[in-house]
Amino acid sequence: MTRRSLMVASAPLLCWRSALAQGSYPSRPIKVVAPFTAGAAADTLLRRVTESAGKLLGQAMVVENKPGAQAAIAARIVARASPDGYTLMMGGNSSHAANVHTLKNAGYDPVADFTPITQLSLNPLMLVVPASLPVRTVKEFIQYARDRPGKLSYATGNSGMLVAAKLLTTQAGIDALAVNYPGAAPATTDLLAGRIDFIMNDPVVAAPFVKTGQLRVLGVTSRQRIPLFPDVAPLAEQGLPDYEYASWSAMFAPAGLPADIARKLHQVFTLVMADSAMQTFAASAGIIPVTSPAPAQLRVYVQEQISLWGRWARVAGLAPE
Repeated sequence: MTRRSLMVASAPLLCWRSALAQGSYPSRPIKVVAPFTAGAAADTLLRRVTESAGKLLGQAMVVENKPGAQAAIAARIVARASPDGYTLMMGGNSSHAANVHTLKNAGYDPVADFTPITQLSLNPLMLVVPASLPVRTVKEFIQYARDRPGKLSYATGNSGMLVAAKLLTTQAGIDALAVNYPGAAPATTDLLAGRIDFIMNDPVVAAPFVKTGQLRVLGVTSRQRIPLFPDVAPLAEQGLPDYEYASWSAMFAPAGLPADIARKLHQVFTLVMADSAMQTFAASAGIIPVTSPAPAQLRVYVQEQISLWGRWARVAGLAPE
């Protein structure tokens, strides 16, 4: 949680547009590869970010969804792309930390194969169950699961969801079956249908179904509450004092990106995340806007996260696949 700058001030984006548009870059649309499915919380964030960033740069940013293999598919595409600033990636804990410990051969190096631009967000998850499950608190859920060893199943749509769930089952002493999905959206569909029993879900994905009463939120994975669900307490306050988890997202380019382009992109994304409209959206989506003071700080953060995920993987009993 260190080496980050929490962006809380509004920035007048339009005042910067002409200055940022100067120079030869960019002269054509920029592709941003997304390692998640359309409709996921990260996808919603990315599309808002790229829309605003494209306006500042004077060129469209086109999102290309390439989910699968715990974000490794998207990461490989970007790692092998030309470092000219026209191919970027919204990566995060899956692509740039967890895969070091959960994949035998990810096919890329999260540090050496990328140019860091800036962190974008911190993303807590939530423990969510179908409304039909006869539990209303975390303690009731834990007891319900303990009474049914091996009977409950949960969804994993990426390594963040997987580790968050494994930390829960490990600390709570629960025996449950993991079912892999390509993302949070399809996993939520099966949760609604009753084909799985619980999920560590993105707040923005679960919110519509919580409002309609189809799903129930039991706890938040971070130690702080989120504005979208202010009445939902962290898991750490509900019988699991050591529990803490949050995903994160960041912008990367292929290794070898010219320093002036990296600085320009860093400035653009920092302005976008500090804008008041983005702050409002983030609060409504359960997302905490966070940017790196400079590209170099994101590299340090990634290295710290790789180390942290090594500990999490051991605690959760995750072996490389």
